[in-house]
Amino acid sequence: MKLGSLYLLCVMGVASPCFQAGAEVGFLDQGWSKETREAFYFTSQGSRMIPYAWFMALERPVEPSMFADTENLRRYGFVPADSAHPLNPDALPIGFAIDTGEPSRTYGEVALGHVTSAGPSSRGDLGLTCAACHTSNVSVDGKLFRVDGAPAHLDFDSFYADLSSAVTRTLLDPAKFERFAARVLGQPSVTGAAELRLQLAAFQTRMAGETAMRRPVLASGFGRVDALSQIINSLSVRDQGDPANLRSVEAPTSYPPLWLTPDLEFVQWNPIASSPIGRNGGEVLGVFGVTTLKGDQKDWFTSSIRLYELHAMERWVSELRPPRWDEEAFGRIQTEVADAGERLFGQHCAGCHNAPPYRRTDPAANAFKKTFIEIGRVNYKSLGVDPLYTESLAQRLVQTNAATASAGSGKSIVPAAVYFRDTVAAVINRAMDDAKIDRDTKLEMSGYRLRPPKTPDGLPGAYEAASLTDLKAGPLAGLWATGPYLHNGSVPTVYELLSPVEERRKVFWTGARELDRERLGFVSDEAPDLFRFDTSLPGNRNTGHVYPPQGLSPDERRAIIEYLKRQ
Repeated sequence: MKLGSLYLLCVMGVASPCFQAGAEVGFLDQGWSKETREAFYFTSQGSRMIPYAWFMALERPVEPSMFADTENLRRYGFVPADSAHPLNPDALPIGFAIDTGEPSRTYGEVALGHVTSAGPSSRGDLGLTCAACHTSNVSVDGKLFRVDGAPAHLDFDSFYADLSSAVTRTLLDPAKFERFAARVLGQPSVTGAAELRLQLAAFQTRMAGETAMRRPVLASGFGRVDALSQIINSLSVRDQGDPANLRSVEAPTSYPPLWLTPDLEFVQWNPIASSPIGRNGGEVLGVFGVTTLKGDQKDWFTSSIRLYELHAMERWVSELRPPRWDEEAFGRIQTEVADAGERLFGQHCAGCHNAPPYRRTDPAANAFKKTFIEIGRVNYKSLGVDPLYTESLAQRLVQTNAATASAGSGKSIVPAAVYFRDTVAAVINRAMDDAKIDRDTKLEMSGYRLRPPKTPDGLPGAYEAASLTDLKAGPLAGLWATGPYLHNGSVPTVYELLSPVEERRKVFWTGARELDRERLGFVSDEAPDLFRFDTSLPGNRNTGHVYPPQGLSPDERRAIIEYLKRQ
């Protein structure tokens, strides 16, 4: 095996007061400085969704108001920026970033958190960063608190569908296009406007196809997206150029929290990826990063992924602490009740959900004697939860081409999870080689996720997924800021999750950010501008996770909730 192959193995393995623009936000102590927080919010990872100047010039599909207005973007759940920033000169919401297409900054510059200007707003492409889906404002009695790394209340699918509609209407409506051209070009000549129209038409054609490829069969609503299906579609359909690989986007899952992730053995709801640079690179490719998976062999696996920036983000997240329950702001924790809850948690929950002090993996199971926080694994059938997410991945096959077959076994048909792992690994490996990254840095970026050699003269092996039908039972630190619950977000509060299935609400509303401090979660009653979550729909089932089998009394449920507040 070539040394490059070793690295390839390593890289993978509603409307509530919180929606008010300009509202004062309190920041919890999670270990980040203001500078780190803002760098995380706005540093480009290589996502290229739409030319930046075009986004700023677009109107909403029907209304003449601007699509980029904060008031419009808040409707989708984006968190408004606290202020303008050199990387975000127009103060777009958290998670938008300008990608100029210039080479990645040096490792030292990014790792040290140096911030440079994004440049003139007319340059580059607008993309998304992981901060868009993993930053939240929560509300307590109308006061806002920022929770960095928390699942966002973002309706990504609706946002992208409406953005696509705005592009289409701008192309087809002469008055809209005239205003758009004036904003982009200033005083456009006849020739300049005609050229812009041709460029917009070509972009709209691609975007309409991308939108159809991403459109969910089951509406996701706030706080969910079928990310894995969208990533595999992006790679195997768009980048590989094979429409036969298109599959429905039908199993949205909740955005998980980011804290602890650099130290976890595996991440994701279906724990198939271990390498930090691998999973983060896959995320970029899923949110409008681009890679070459066809054509001239010398171009295979080149991409827009920004390795140094991704690695810097992982380092920043490694410093991010889980949010602590603020007793002064959120209410006192009842110590004796929490103590009782801790004993109950130890009896009924800790076997799957690792809790402080965390159980760690065996250093002998790692080629570098590294240890990680163990995760629990539970087969989805024994857990009893909605099966659509797990089965849609486990049963999906992908047709490869010359490029993607070369990334793995050489087979023409492979399981989707294998395709995802091997293709993203090849993309990351190519980026590392092109950047001439040294061996030690490659291993650091990959999180040292390699198994010891099986023979004395062998090479380390990749961290392999134990099963495609397992779901992750991760640590529950900061659980209060991560509702709704279960992998598909089908249970609005922890109290209901600890209750018999028949006592869980069949319908509730998502998108509000006011904490439900008694039941733990977010207020989920009907209100304007929220999303109606119907648990009778396939993909939305709220069954399963009945522990212990004999059930818990109401007082026992409340005791566990009180304990979870102090994790």
